[in-house]
Amino acid sequence: MTWPILRGILLFLALTAAACTSADGHSPTLADAKALQHLIGEVGLVQKQLVAHPELAGTGKGVPAPAVLTAEQRTLLLSWWAPHLDHDRALASYQVRFLYGWQSLKTPAEQTRALAVGLAALAAQVQANLDFIVRFGRVEAAYAVLNDAALDVGVAAGEFDRALVATAKPQTMLMLTLGVQALERHIDHLRTTDAIDAPFLALADQTLTYAQSVQTAYDKAAPRLLASAISTVTQDPLDAATAALIEHIAEWLGDTRLRKRTSSLISAEQIDWLATQLQPGDVMVERRNWYLSNLGLPGFWPHAELYVGDPATLTAALDQDPPVRAEYGAAGLTGYLQKELPTVWADYVAKAEDGRPHRVIEAVSEGVVFSSLHEAAQADYLGAMRPRLSPLDKARAIAAAFAQHGKPYDFDFDFLTQSTLVCSELVYVAYQTLAPKQGLILPLTEVMGRQTLPPTDLVKLFDQQHGSAARQLDFVAFLDGRESTRTAVVATEADLRASWQRPKWDLAQQ
Repeated sequence: MTWPILRGILLFLALTAAACTSADGHSPTLADAKALQHLIGEVGLVQKQLVAHPELAGTGKGVPAPAVLTAEQRTLLLSWWAPHLDHDRALASYQVRFLYGWQSLKTPAEQTRALAVGLAALAAQVQANLDFIVRFGRVEAAYAVLNDAALDVGVAAGEFDRALVATAKPQTMLMLTLGVQALERHIDHLRTTDAIDAPFLALADQTLTYAQSVQTAYDKAAPRLLASAISTVTQDPLDAATAALIEHIAEWLGDTRLRKRTSSLISAEQIDWLATQLQPGDVMVERRNWYLSNLGLPGFWPHAELYVGDPATLTAALDQDPPVRAEYGAAGLTGYLQKELPTVWADYVAKAEDGRPHRVIEAVSEGVVFSSLHEAAQADYLGAMRPRLSPLDKARAIAAAFAQHGKPYDFDFDFLTQSTLVCSELVYVAYQTLAPKQGLILPLTEVMGRQTLPPTDLVKLFDQQHGSAARQLDFVAFLDGRESTRTAVVATEADLRASWQRPKWDLAQQ
């Protein structure tokens, strides 16, 4: 059977299957479109890295593919693969929200905006998967690494096979083909003088060109793609989670910090208990399932923050310490902050949005802000660790963190600049050793060509230094989520130590 005939049969089968499904569409905002364009740019950075290293795929002139990858080559390959998987899930969520059900929207303009955004996400997802599949699908050494569990970067086993099967499915071809045809028919609905539609028209034009080029690439790779998929285990390991992905992730698309969420596994009572365990200067890590913040950062833990306590707690913990008073004056750290950072202090002592006192400083999408503990800990998993430092050095760290207040969020995750900050960078800057301050030695990791500190690496450091004289962090608390019961439990130090080895997209924490 020739490929064109087989392609026609598969399209018919996929069309029949698609006719049995429906979804409610959502109209994208300009912020959605801009966030998608940023995400596609991140995808492009991974693609450039692949092209820049032809030796791993044996595509360079006279350079065969390696029979076995070196440790350095494995690290390099996984530094592309882990963010690719993040991007894949994010792009899927755009499709769920905008491409599925676009026809249910009320006006032709809304339908076309949703179609343009959803199709752009689909085309980027297909192209990104094709880049890996075509380049490494026949390179046994690379395939073995990409399909194996890589706990050090939070990657589960079987991910390459999952991407292969998902890309080869007839529905993928159908959505791409019909999406292009539909956008060609509907794009004129955006050709108005409406200020809202002008940027969407530009996006739609770009999407058509891009999606058509992806169609060509897909058709070229399709015979080999399909053959590989048929020879692969055809059960998609994420099929069981697809419904949950659709149900949960679309609602929170593109938001780094969701403040109004009411479905976290950690309860308000557990957060009240956590407040009795924490001390100013403690480092917290957290995870919210179905949350797409910090795309490209590997590991189970995607967010880090610094606990400072409310003003009374901060005063009681540090202001009476003689070395603190010697450095900051008779009024201690709080007196120094009031005098040197009056605007920041005024924001700190004000009530949080939920009416509770501010107790946490963190970098979120709005920038470096103060949060109440209930805002910051309304998560599904939360770990807390205490730096083994003197009260004075913790005071210095808190003062350094307060000095970052108001800075924008660093969506480029670039630790070389500090005019903008990502979540773990705030912790890094606060506890950076600068004489005479003694801080934490936190090793940076290269992710997509950038030096950064994935929050998971804080827990990894805690685990690897445990029991040694050089350990820098002590255990405070671990609230461990249980999806099956929609609750969290108070877990052990050993549980927190092992948590960094969980795959980033692990859906089986029961």
